[in-house]
Amino acid sequence: MSVQAGSGDFRLSVEFAGLCLYVIDRRQAPSVSVLMPTCVPTPNGRVKAEHEDKSSGARHVPYLLANLANFGQSVPSGLAGDGPQFGVVRRLSREEILFEPDERTSAEVDLDRLPLPDFGNYKGKIGLRDGLLRDVTRDALPELNVRTVLKGGALGATTGTAAAGGNPNWDESEADWAGSLRWTRTVPGNSLTVRIRGWDSGQETPLALTPVNRGNGPVIELKIANLCEENALEWKEFEPKFERRDVDFKWLYRLFAPNVGSSILAALGKKELPYPLLKPRGARTTGNTGCTGGKIGLP
Repeated sequence: MSVQAGSGDFRLSVEFAGLCLYVIDRRQAPSVSVLMPTCVPTPNGRVKAEHEDKSSGARHVPYLLANLANFGQSVPSGLAGDGPQFGVVRRLSREEILFEPDERTSAEVDLDRLPLPDFGNYKGKIGLRDGLLRDVTRDALPELNVRTVLKGGALGATTGTAAAGGNPNWDESEADWAGSLRWTRTVPGNSLTVRIRGWDSGQETPLALTPVNRGNGPVIELKIANLCEENALEWKEFEPKFERRDVDFKWLYRLFAPNVGSSILAALGKKELPYPLLKPRGARTTGNTGCTGGKIGLP
């Protein structure tokens, strides 16, 4: 969905890719919390590489990809539709991302049309871990690595078909799942501050960005991903990565707990954690051809 910018406004475009859980909270003003699980074993052993079904998870690292041109540097902004010509990558670890100025309106999102596997099919059996949507204290919730809350704007898929999102048996057949989602929002003024706040360190990193013209008016384009991606700068000359059996999806179950007992497998009545089967996606810049995310609505 396009966002029209008026005089003195610009467009913010944030693409989310990889292992993200989109929590659409409709209990008050609708907002979308994007949660990224910790997908590496931690030194203290609180997060292990082995999943509950005894399979081993591949490491995924979250990162923020930005355009150096948005930092006020005199460099080309690059062609629209391609990754930034001068890219800046910030690794993320146990942090929350905030966008300023904030937006007070509700996010525009249709849960049913997002082509993502729906954890809502398991309501009554498993639920979100306590505390994932509240303030995170030091060393708490090691399963959660990155979080941001989307307010205002519109959220939609960059690939995939809406029909896939309505399949209640999403783990049983191949489907055209989304490679990534894009959040767009009109921002007043001529600057944006992205604050990266560490839960364990207490440190905060403010990034001051200004829009540049990339074909359709002034824009700030960002990407936040949680991928086992070897090409984080997204140079299109590298071959894209694709796996039909998206077993990496199993990491998302770390954000859930069984409603009864201590085993998600037992709660679901499964011998293996369910995961989606992906259809190949069209050629794009890298970073959206592999693992897909999941969704759940509240209440």
